[in-house]
Amino acid sequence: MQGVGLLAAGLAHDLNTMLGGILATAELMGARLPADGDLAADLGAIIAQAEQAGALIRKLLAFSRQEHLRPAKVDLAVLLGRMEPVLRALLGRHIGLSLPSRRGTTVDADPQALERVVMNLVTNARDAIGGRPGHVAIGLERVSPGDLPAEARGFMPARDYVALSVTDDGPGVPAELRARIFEPYFTTKGEGAGTGLGLPTAYGLVKQSGGFLLLDHSPRRGARFTVYLPAPPVEPGHAAAAPAVKPLILLAEDEDLLRTCARRGLEQAGYAVIAVDGGEAAEAAFSAHPEVSALVSDVRMPGVDGVELARRLRARRPGLPVLLVSGYADATARDALGGLDVAFLAKPFRLADLQRSVEGLV
Repeated sequence: MQGVGLLAAGLAHDLNTMLGGILATAELMGARLPADGDLAADLGAIIAQAEQAGALIRKLLAFSRQEHLRPAKVDLAVLLGRMEPVLRALLGRHIGLSLPSRRGTTVDADPQALERVVMNLVTNARDAIGGRPGHVAIGLERVSPGDLPAEARGFMPARDYVALSVTDDGPGVPAELRARIFEPYFTTKGEGAGTGLGLPTAYGLVKQSGGFLLLDHSPRRGARFTVYLPAPPVEPGHAAAAPAVKPLILLAEDEDLLRTCARRGLEQAGYAVIAVDGGEAAEAAFSAHPEVSALVSDVRMPGVDGVELARRLRARRPGLPVLLVSGYADATARDALGGLDVAFLAKPFRLADLQRSVEGLV
């Protein structure tokens, strides 16, 4: 798996850059088409295939501990609501699905990683139920230290958690298999019917997010898997005045297609954007436009790369908000970014991801 991870990391940047251009172009085209037309459906298929390719790269990197998660504030109830159509299609007509309605279940985690965790757990529940009618229930609650499972209190820090549970009414997990369910490649399915990677992948992503994934040892029926993620402190609400004019963003990207699409995506969100080809051009633009509010830059560029560019601009303006974008997600990239207090967005990304990242930056 280490060899596979190194190979994937070496290819990831170029592949993810190409996938990013495909995704962004398709999104920009789709925004100009009727949502119910054949062309919009075809573009949707392109987007779905590009996202699946990106997910495959991330899965390979996850197994070698080289995936770079990008935490953000995520309301789990909103995330589940967005996923509902996909989850119902995944379960099929013979398996019902119930979702929580509560709000305020916000965590700091990578939203795409959380979506993959939910997909894997729901897929596992579907397979456990089999071909008969059944039901899957997803729950959300805030858990205090005193409400943690007794068997978890020895290794889970005593703090508040947001708990996301997936419960099925299948036959449950036999006692003799419970110790192995998170092992890579362990599966009870027949040959060719499963890889044994679903639960281990979910477990790894939850651990990388600072959480815990537990199997309920004594469900009344079926099985219940619960993800415990650290809950942010409860803060009194306050209204912040939104700026009348959105900031000026300096965008440095040496790939023409991705630079154009990223610029248009940010402009659609209301930002003024100066888009340049490479680090040297970004330095010149920064000198010519002192009103620049933030830097968005690719990491790997010829000449002055994104990391060096961020350091140089920060030397001239300490505290400048920076978002670095890269198709790399290996240990070398993380080490290179480790000395900088910057935000990070991995390729390929949707334009909405870029817009949210910039909004959180400024």
